[in-house]
Amino acid sequence: MAYQSFVGLDSSLAIEKWPQPGLELMWQIPDPPICKKEVDCDVLRYSRCLVDPKNVGKKRCFCKSGHYWDAQGYCQKCRHGTACKIRRNKAPLIAVAVISVLLMLLGGFLVHRRYLIKRRTIRLLVKEREEILSANTSGKSAKVFSGKEIKKSTNNFAKENLLGTGGFGEVFKGTLDDGTIVAVKRAKPGNAKGTLQVLNEVRILCQVNHRGLVRLLGCCVELELPLLIYEYVPNGTLFEHLHVFRLRERAPLTWLRRLVIAQQTADGLAYLHSSAVPPIYHRDVKSSNILLDDKLDAKVSDFGLSRLVELSESENTHINTSAQGTLGYLDPEYYLNLQLTDRSDVYSFGVVLLELLTSKKAIDFNRDEENVNLVVYMKRIMDGEKLMDVIDPFIKDGASKVELETIKAVGNLASACLDERRQNRPSMKEVSDELEYVIGIVSGHASKS
Repeated sequence: MAYQSFVGLDSSLAIEKWPQPGLELMWQIPDPPICKKEVDCDVLRYSRCLVDPKNVGKKRCFCKSGHYWDAQGYCQKCRHGTACKIRRNKAPLIAVAVISVLLMLLGGFLVHRRYLIKRRTIRLLVKEREEILSANTSGKSAKVFSGKEIKKSTNNFAKENLLGTGGFGEVFKGTLDDGTIVAVKRAKPGNAKGTLQVLNEVRILCQVNHRGLVRLLGCCVELELPLLIYEYVPNGTLFEHLHVFRLRERAPLTWLRRLVIAQQTADGLAYLHSSAVPPIYHRDVKSSNILLDDKLDAKVSDFGLSRLVELSESENTHINTSAQGTLGYLDPEYYLNLQLTDRSDVYSFGVVLLELLTSKKAIDFNRDEENVNLVVYMKRIMDGEKLMDVIDPFIKDGASKVELETIKAVGNLASACLDERRQNRPSMKEVSDELEYVIGIVSGHASKS
């Protein structure tokens, strides 16, 4: 009950306009009675002793479902369910709904803003990449594929289409709309150096055309990661044929086929050094970068580390650059002096010749500690004139006298390529000519026998 007093009435008003004083009655349904046990609520029908949600420390006799607490202090049955309806404050629900909508709008705005920023970044990257690609001196340009076309050809870079991985990134097999099978090279995500290597490879391959070099079909620069699309070479790498396939009981390469692969590789490198304008140094010649096609013909690949030699540089005997390459194939003089020449590729090719002769890896930690490096191991063997002791038995056993002599000749050629002083090494053109001469001897002998 609330009492209205005369105090506070407006004395300036006429008395008849004063509000009538008196009592104001307010009715409120009493709370359910307090209980301690279920038996305390027996006096009230249709009730149970439950914890009071307003005061967890107390229990009260609350009406059961389908009943309500009336003003007289009894549990009455609900009539048509209307008496049991509770009026709820809708303000919190409205507030939650409004906040949810605002959060959704904010989230949508942030997602859209992020999309626009990413799109703008990719556009800038594409423009930058196009400028890099157009900076080659020959003026030639690669065919540009759309990202949609390449994604479709590789089934969105599905794992089952993955051909291999390396320090640069990944290579996927793809099929273009016209049925052409291609190899798609992609830099690893977040690998800025790999991205530059892919772009560099496009520049290099745009300027060369030789049967001993893998053929570039085009590129794609509109995706987050640039892509290289080149001809698919189906028969794996020379490394796999020498060191992997034999474990799967596949027939090893014959001596004549090894000679042909060596000569084709040397011819491709000689073209880069002597016929390409400007000259090109590969910088990463190794057996895993020599691909074999369906006829087991060789194609040199992976020009990510290759270096174009500008005209001003070609007048010098070397180029100063940071040492890059693969352990076991790296020219020691280049590694120590950081002076790159065409003879650095010759040294690396000499290691490949040793692999062809012995079917041993350039670096193998399964060998004795002093023999881990194939070059160090073979120099010690050849100094002791025991070359034939380490030749692959598959090409040595049953070989004719002429074939054994050519094996020794290639061993001597490898030794010349691996000379520690670069000025004593032959050029790739001389190496190619020497191997072609040896092939003529072996082929002539084979045709007579």
